[in-house]
Amino acid sequence: MRFFPFFLLALMIPLVMGCATEPGRPPKIDGVPIPDIKRTLYIQNVRNNTYSAGTHTRLTQMIVEEIDRRGRFLGTRDKSKATYRLYSEIVHYQAVGDLMDLADQQITTELFVVTRIELVEAESGRKLPMERNEIPGRAFYSTQIGYRESEVEAQNRLLRVMALRIAEEAERSWYYSLSGKIN
Repeated sequence: MRFFPFFLLALMIPLVMGCATEPGRPPKIDGVPIPDIKRTLYIQNVRNNTYSAGTHTRLTQMIVEEIDRRGRFLGTRDKSKATYRLYSEIVHYQAVGDLMDLADQQITTELFVVTRIELVEAESGRKLPMERNEIPGRAFYSTQIGYRESEVEAQNRLLRVMALRIAEEAERSWYYSLSGKIN
């Protein structure tokens, strides 16, 4: 019975030590950490130029969550305090029935979304070069067969992947602008 408390203690020490480090481990250029002032990012609400209502608000929230989770940028709600600004716009949303039954009712549907992004240096207004300034996303779903889900559930799955891609693209562009090399 004396072994049990030591076992719990042995499990708790790595958890406590992990919490003591800074989240996301700030990125470094040639071994030197990037200062916090060069890591501040303002994320503008995603604009929506499509008929799909609500996708832009969910995508905005998912981008904020993903960037916070990754820890490379320090997010700010004050636009004037940010060194960089991320702008996004959903420019294409399409839902197409893929598989049809004998009565011409769609059984599966494909969602296709394209989001245009740009990362801007706040002080100068200069757009940072990006590998891709349009991020495509695709998801398939069915309300009748296999793993059944609604269009909103499929959208959430799709938008989560797009938020990850947008965060990666913004980080790559930002790091390249500071270091001159691809990370």
